Amino acid sequence: MIISGLVLQFIRITGPSATLWHCLYILLWAVLFSAHVSYLTLYKFDYGYNMAASILAGALYTVVWLLWCWRHWATRPYLWKCCAVVLGTTSLLFLELLDFPPLWWAFDAHSLWHLFTAPLPLLWYSFLLDDAHHEIRGPKKSV
Repeated sequence: MIISGLVLQFIRITGPSATLWHCLYILLWAVLFSAHVSYLTLYKFDYGYNMAASILAGALYTVVWLLWCWRHWATRPYLWKCCAVVLGTTSLLFLELLDFPPLWWAFDAHSLWHLFTAPLPLLWYSFLLDDAHHEIRGPKKSV
């Protein structure tokens, strides 16, 4: 999911037309992912390494989206949605990383992660719709 997000993020930021840069970027992530999976499958399944690689990719994803939002903040009033989802997901990461005994024998860290991140895709979808509408309309021209 993280790598597909990074690829789609790159295409969103650079534009949809297929260029050599898009192909090279996709190839780079395909090679990195293949090497990652090959290492975990053929050599040794190292949970710590897998988590570190996932966190690194997620951190890159977060930083790029926040920089893009900062750059376009003045012309796109709906960008708070993107920031809220990205920062919300990132701030809830501790529920994935930390493990604790279930509260009231029912709610462990992973279940709480799902509970609190469940509404975020709805806000993300709203951001995507607003962004698509903005791209279709183009920038507003002052008279």
